[in-house]
Amino acid sequence: MYRKIIIVSGGNSVDSAFFQKKIKEWGNCLVICCDGGARHLRNLAIKPDVVIGDMDSIDPAQLADYSSKNVKIIKYRADKDFTDTELALDYALDLKPEKIFIWCALGGRIDHSLANVFLLFKAREKGVETFLIDECCEVFVMDKETVFTGEQGKTVSLLALTPEVTGVTLSGFLYPLEKGNLKMGESRGVSNIIRNEKAGIRVKSGKLLVVKYRRKDFFPEAR
Repeated sequence: MYRKIIIVSGGNSVDSAFFQKKIKEWGNCLVICCDGGARHLRNLAIKPDVVIGDMDSIDPAQLADYSSKNVKIIKYRADKDFTDTELALDYALDLKPEKIFIWCALGGRIDHSLANVFLLFKAREKGVETFLIDECCEVFVMDKETVFTGEQGKTVSLLALTPEVTGVTLSGFLYPLEKGNLKMGESRGVSNIIRNEKAGIRVKSGKLLVVKYRRKDFFPEAR
């Protein structure tokens, strides 16, 4: 069983050096490629373990090369009901890993980006920690408690993914909160800043979308 699984989607590319660094940190991972994400793996010189999708975006020569190298190919009809990324996530969840990291899932088509964000909710319901990852930020869903250590100055935004998230307590942040409520559709939780060596988020009920930026004052639109 793989403790960690990487899914490579078809959105914006990520910094190759950062991607390689994280793979080394995580150790032995299963790599699942959505067919449109194959272009990213080609640029990174990484062979996936599994390719999933309707194969409408992958280069036929690259697909043939993967097939010759015993990469598992799971092909769906073009009129399938779900995105390639959701199919890849379902496959990963069936393997019961501890964590799933989804790369190249942001940017490009906003409908696909939003769908990928909501897939985090699906994974959280299954009890598997799942993250959207790029060199700028990581995005995940929490419903109990999250702690950050040694990340002073970094921006964290919180958005309600359920109609109301109750009992929200923020400690170690520039803007603390004690047992407050955040409602879906409001921006109250956007752009808080970690102030202390150790900072925490706790909630009583509901699910929060957490966006943590990796570097102080470094955001995608500023590049």
